Amino acid sequence: MSNDELLQRMAGLENENEELRKWQASVNKLLNQAIDMMSQFGDTQREFSDELNALKQYACINRYRIDSLPYEMQDPDYHTFFFKPHILSNLETRRLIIDEKKSLARLGDGEFAAIVGQKRWNFQGESQLLGKRLEEVLTSNEGGLMIGLHPLFYTNLFDIPEEEADGVRAYMRPMVRKLHAGLLDPDKQYGDALFHNIKSDDDVRELKHIWNDRDCVFVEGIHTCMGVGNDLFDNCRSIERILGPAENAIDRYDDIMNAALRQPKDKLILLALGPTATVLAYDLYKEGYQAIDIGHVDLIYEAYLRKLPNLYGVDIPYKYCSKDERVAGRLIEAPDDDDYKAQIVAVID
Repeated sequence: MSNDELLQRMAGLENENEELRKWQASVNKLLNQAIDMMSQFGDTQREFSDELNALKQYACINRYRIDSLPYEMQDPDYHTFFFKPHILSNLETRRLIIDEKKSLARLGDGEFAAIVGQKRWNFQGESQLLGKRLEEVLTSNEGGLMIGLHPLFYTNLFDIPEEEADGVRAYMRPMVRKLHAGLLDPDKQYGDALFHNIKSDDDVRELKHIWNDRDCVFVEGIHTCMGVGNDLFDNCRSIERILGPAENAIDRYDDIMNAALRQPKDKLILLALGPTATVLAYDLYKEGYQAIDIGHVDLIYEAYLRKLPNLYGVDIPYKYCSKDERVAGRLIEAPDDDDYKAQIVAVID
């Protein structure tokens, strides 16, 4: 292609890009107007509320898709907000935990929200202390500690299920992308926060290598009950449990941390305590422990065993389930399990 042809082609692409940008702005304006009108109309015409809500949700989803498109296609005009950190693969993250005994602290949408003082969970309210500590963890540079990020936040979403992709788009709005770009380091290597996902028996075997024949300490919520009723941790050499509050665990942080520090440093610390686990993983690593923020791995395994499409279908009377994050108030029973009770070495409520 000659220079003249190349310049002509570039000019054509620039014109096309400008037309697309105008179209995006126009459609977004119409969607915003439609959403506002439907919200106002729904207040006075309750008999149409279901239809209006469905239409409003459809309009919102399409607005999110339009907003996300430039980032997913890596439009150079959006380079300020387009940020793609270097995230290790799922398998590489697991390998570093198993072979090199790395610790891991994970941050997802809720942790980023907490950093800017917003609430996204039933189990954790707003906390300036939590936000400050999470930002400290995120911006740290410790050789033996990986910071885990959600890989789908920073890539195109063309090859994943539509419902899952739209969920990411609904969160990763332009200002959220700007927030992430301002906090993350383009030269840093991050771990995969979804290293604990289970989609096959091979995933189960690989995860179980992490705690295989290890003396383990579970630091979990009082209703988390990791491994109770399933065989996920049956290859641990031993298990002891430190139980923290089901909600607002950060308020009892010092007590939880002190209980963990009473454990020998050759024990593996597995943390399932919401965003507080992210901070604990960081502090315990600095104290010489291998500490892993394991998150919802127990519920992920329960969903896998039941062949459920997502965690919100898991309903176990004695476990704090994902549905409890959306609807508060369910009475959660204590498990009738003597082994579980014998493993508890501390309760911080």
